[in-house]
Amino acid sequence: MSELTIDLSGVADLSSFSGSVPLFPLATVVFFPNTLLPLHVFEPRYKQMINDVINDERIIGMVLLKPQWEKNYYGNPEIYDVACMGRIVSSEPVEDGKFNIVLYGLKRIRIVEIVKNHPYRVARVKILEDIHEANEEFCRENITKLITAWNGMLGKEQESHKIKIDLQLPLECLTDALASLIVSNIFDRQELLAEPNVKKRAEKIISYLETRLQVVSITSKKRKEILEKRNLN
Repeated sequence: MSELTIDLSGVADLSSFSGSVPLFPLATVVFFPNTLLPLHVFEPRYKQMINDVINDERIIGMVLLKPQWEKNYYGNPEIYDVACMGRIVSSEPVEDGKFNIVLYGLKRIRIVEIVKNHPYRVARVKILEDIHEANEEFCRENITKLITAWNGMLGKEQESHKIKIDLQLPLECLTDALASLIVSNIFDRQELLAEPNVKKRAEKIISYLETRLQVVSITSKKRKEILEKRNLN
């Protein structure tokens, strides 16, 4: 996609939201609120979907396909019931009616009912608001310590692997940004998307960071031992 300037002013306004969302199911994408997602849309039914929404609410729902989706991909394979709806904040028509688009994540949604199946699915949805608990800010301290430790273990040659993020983001935004940035397993991502409780999301992120730190620590020790043995020889 060519470089585009994205205007996010007013993007999160849902005052006129209809309550229904066209669905874009994919097998390898879990999208989170307050993050950006670039997509290349080439399949005929989803090209039609983009054409239909581009001059309307510009909202679509990104939803994960369940395992064994391959058996019925060109029909309507099973999908998870929690998704993320996003608004198209930039669109670029390309050859053969295809689109390059960028979505901005708006809200978690629960699919209540499929109201249309062809040529693409449209669902009536319920917005899942974040649930907050007392003392959840304590999680931010742990996340900050873990990210600082992670970045500190990586040398200059591993700069691209460092976690670069605004740690002062609201905790709900921070957890979603980290989930999008560092969690690679698609089912772990879906589990985080399906969790509206901010503190519980933060605890899952903390556990994930702790595991990564342990792996890096063990790897670093082994590398150091190998180098020491080579130097002795």
